[in-house]
Amino acid sequence: MDLIHKISVTALVILTLVTGGMLIQHQITTQGLQGADTKKVDLKQFYAELIAENAEIYAEVIQLQNGKQFAKAIEKLQEIRTAHPDNPQSDMYQAELEYSQGKVAAALHSYRVAVDRQPDYVDKKTPLFMGNIMLNVINEARGKLQREKKLKPNDRTILIAIDDLLYLQRRIAGGCE
Repeated sequence: MDLIHKISVTALVILTLVTGGMLIQHQITTQGLQGADTKKVDLKQFYAELIAENAEIYAEVIQLQNGKQFAKAIEKLQEIRTAHPDNPQSDMYQAELEYSQGKVAAALHSYRVAVDRQPDYVDKKTPLFMGNIMLNVINEARGKLQREKKLKPNDRTILIAIDDLLYLQRRIAGGCE
């Protein structure tokens, strides 16, 4: 065998190995993507079921809130909290009820607790995103809290509310805790 024949055989062997490796990598990648599609469908189903379950659980609270019967809505919310202590949706409704009654600092804190318990409330990629609602409260509260801080610079309640407001702004903007 001459030198050119040896180089040609070596090149064909290397080419065959590289092609085989590429085919194996393509197969692995394709199988991984099919699994990702299944996970995406499962995640959509999870969110749909969660939203439907919460709508059923909190239907009476929503009805009372829409009827401006805040005291009864809070009572019902406490009953639900006792029955479903791990559901962060209670914190969201607590915040909405507090805000509806003009308790801005308490509402901001309840939103913060809700976001801590369920980060999807500030994740724009999920159907649970509630950032726009929180931003409306934040924008309205910012001016009020700044005026209150000037009037009462050492009031801890106002300082905590401003801290909650800034925390929520960071989280909605995509920042970390």
